[in-house]
Amino acid sequence: MTEFLITCVKKNEKGVIVQVGISDTIYDIEIIASEIWNNKNSYFTTAMGHRVKVFAFRHPETNKPYLSTSTNIKFPNSLNYLPKCK
Repeated sequence: MTEFLITCVKKNEKGVIVQVGISDTIYDIEIIASEIWNNKNSYFTTAMGHRVKVFAFRHPETNKPYLSTSTNIKFPNSLNYLPKCK
C-alpha cells in the first residue's frame, strides 16, 4: 500500500469537496474513496504542521462517498482548509 499527500481540493457550488489534488494530478473523490475502502492506497494531508490521515465515508442520506480527516463530526475536516486546486 502506498501513501499519498493530498495538497489541494476542488469544491462544487455548494462547497462540497468533489476532487483532490495529489502531485499535480486531480482525482475524483470516488476514486480515492474506493482505494481507501479496498486497502489499495492510503492518503493524508497536513494541518498546522501535523500529518493527518484521510478517511472515506458514505453520506447517510445520499450514500455518496466523501473524504474527511476526522472520524468525529464534532471535529473539523482539515481538507476544507486546503487551497483550491489550479
